[in-house]
Amino acid sequence: MLDQSITERNLKLLGTSTWKKFKPGVEYDQFIFNSYKKIEIANTKNGYTFSPFKKHIYKGKVGFDFSTAEDELVLKKLNDSVRRLFKVNPSDRHAIIKQTIALSEDAQPITIARLDIESFYEKIDRNHIVEYVIREWLLSHQNRLILRNWDNQLTKQGISGLPRGMSLSATLSEIRIRQFDREVRKNEKVYYYARYVDDIIVFYTGNKSALVHLLDETLKDTASELSFNSSKSSYTSLDDNERKKLEIDYLGYKIELSKKSHDSSKGIQKRNVEVFISDKKIIKIKKRVRTAFSAYIRDRRFNLLLSRLKFLSGNQYIIGDIDRTKLKSGIYYNYPLITNLSQLDELDKFYKKLIKTKKQPVSNALTMIRNFQGNPDNVRFKKIDSISFKFGYTNRLMNSFSSDFSKKIRKCW
Repeated sequence: MLDQSITERNLKLLGTSTWKKFKPGVEYDQFIFNSYKKIEIANTKNGYTFSPFKKHIYKGKVGFDFSTAEDELVLKKLNDSVRRLFKVNPSDRHAIIKQTIALSEDAQPITIARLDIESFYEKIDRNHIVEYVIREWLLSHQNRLILRNWDNQLTKQGISGLPRGMSLSATLSEIRIRQFDREVRKNEKVYYYARYVDDIIVFYTGNKSALVHLLDETLKDTASELSFNSSKSSYTSLDDNERKKLEIDYLGYKIELSKKSHDSSKGIQKRNVEVFISDKKIIKIKKRVRTAFSAYIRDRRFNLLLSRLKFLSGNQYIIGDIDRTKLKSGIYYNYPLITNLSQLDELDKFYKKLIKTKKQPVSNALTMIRNFQGNPDNVRFKKIDSISFKFGYTNRLMNSFSSDFSKKIRKCW
């Protein structure tokens, strides 16, 4: 049976990143002990009361953060309980892409929908989902009060929908949208459906108009406050694939489909499929390289610049709170399914051209690097020149950055 109580032991399992964020100078066990005592005092018969949440920009959008370590720890434990009790499991991005690639190779006529839910977190009916979770009676009395008080604090601050930047928002959004998932999957003409947060892909054996109707009506029936973002949604008919190349842009990948070929060994026809990194992601990497050089002009920290370039062209571990989860991220582990490496050559050519440019501000940064202490051997420049995206990808090059240093690396972006 799940232990939903807020205990010192339970907080210790979830609090590593909170400790590093709020009190890294204090020994971890002492931090947890102090926080637990404060939570005990604040957790009255009417439930735990949250301090006002702090507004900030989260991935280019408005998000909210906690004012105290205690608030963050309490909500982390609540989220852990909700996630387990309601069996909310995150989608596997790579598994979705693998299946999408395999199905794209199938030669039969098909309509593919690529959909994005507009302002997903902001438009969710928070009252509806909070009341649903409370009415299910899976949460303990203590946790129901905490959930209610979290909702009340958001209402006091005039925050609509679910606040970005809080793990509970992701969990509640999954619960809110799961009925839509079920209803679409039940349709006999849908032979593949997947959703990663608010990014949806559907393989459908009928025509486009029928698929549009199915998706619009199902969303209206199951989560009427939500709508699809027409500017980020597209429908592709693979019947047209005989005449031209078609592209599906999904979850950071670009899947390119071309004319059918015959597999004589299996006696079947298959579509030719090539998988690339999405064009938007390539542009983003290039922009971050330029920004790293611009940041060097301001801070003159060469080791930080070199680490930023290694971060972009290599791979590293991401360590999570729960069970000390270790995930890998980077140029290979973000895009392990690409079948065409030409973009890595493109990135390397871009980089070599950039470090020879005479345009500002990059040329200023490179001049400072070359002239450091009048070093005739250009040791620093040689380190900069050795960066290669293709080498980092093909050799799965791993960097060793602490979580604190990784934050410093990403700060300029």
